[in-house]
Amino acid sequence: MRYKFLLCMFLVICSGCAKDHVKPPANLIFVSVVRERTLLYDIRYQSDVDVLDLFDRGERKGMASGTLECALGDDEDFAVDKSMQFSALGLITSDKGQANKTGFSYLTSAFLIETSSDRSTDRNLSAAELNQLLSGKQQIPCKVVVTAYGYKPYYSNTMNLPVADLLREVNKP
Repeated sequence: MRYKFLLCMFLVICSGCAKDHVKPPANLIFVSVVRERTLLYDIRYQSDVDVLDLFDRGERKGMASGTLECALGDDEDFAVDKSMQFSALGLITSDKGQANKTGFSYLTSAFLIETSSDRSTDRNLSAAELNQLLSGKQQIPCKVVVTAYGYKPYYSNTMNLPVADLLREVNKP
């Protein structure tokens, strides 16, 4: 019993020791979205911060996860301890073929999903559901979210993805 208490106290103390990132929030610029496969949408974007090397240790070293998340519904809470009901979500990869001298280029192959309230299951959204969900919207907010052991979550500034571009791909035959 005493051992469990000491372990819990240690974990509580250590959880308050999470370090802040030294890199500023990245400014993201939308480039394109293309439906490559039936359920995946390739989102290309640029950043003024290398979000895959936040710790200056080489790409992805020290990271637990690096994702791009876009809010398809009205819920725009990007906190890692919460899940949006309707979102576009995928891992970040370097798009080295598109790199330029002024920033970093990335590609995310995203699923457009509905997540259950208990976060236990995801379901791909149909074209009809996406058309209804996105009707009347001009853009949807997206953020890069990076988690790493011993660090607070890293959030980029908001990038706006044009709904017209996304719906063009959703409705592609």
